[in-house]
Amino acid sequence: MLSTPRPLKASGHRTKAEKIMLESVLFIILTFVGGLFFIISLIFLIFGAIHKSSKLKKIAFVIGVVPIICFGMIAFWYVIAIPSFNNSQMETFSGTYESYKSENELLTNNKLILLEDGTYKFEGMKGFSLEKNGTWKTGGIDGQFEFYDNNKRLIEFASPFGGDGNEKIIFNLYDSNKVTFMKIKHQ
Repeated sequence: MLSTPRPLKASGHRTKAEKIMLESVLFIILTFVGGLFFIISLIFLIFGAIHKSSKLKKIAFVIGVVPIICFGMIAFWYVIAIPSFNNSQMETFSGTYESYKSENELLTNNKLILLEDGTYKFEGMKGFSLEKNGTWKTGGIDGQFEFYDNNKRLIEFASPFGGDGNEKIIFNLYDSNKVTFMKIKHQ
């Protein structure tokens, strides 16, 4: 049974999961189209070489532009665009955070400081999986932040939300023991 597509949110924006799915579909399409045209181009080139036809060779080179464009777009996206987005997100989310058990229940003496250079400092909560110092990265699976200890071992994931001064980071998002860190607004 086919389901009807879910309408866009009232704001007209897609969710992060929908964007990731769209990115995956575009990657598959570009790879398929680029590969198909590359094979077709090779066939024309081989036949042009066998029959010593400059016309077939020219057609092969014209068709060969399509895979160059497709694979160039993929390379641009993963080599230039994504790292740029991750750096921008790192700048947006760096700052000092306080922990909350729920939106209104502040957990005392818990502070997370995310620095723009990719390091963090954590003060507080015994039994929480973060070390006192370590590194953090943006652009993890499903857009999550990745937290590493000083030995470069991955120790925790966190989901970022908000922006424009309303940043928050949630650890254990789908768990009843989730912990939310909300950015402290400086006056």
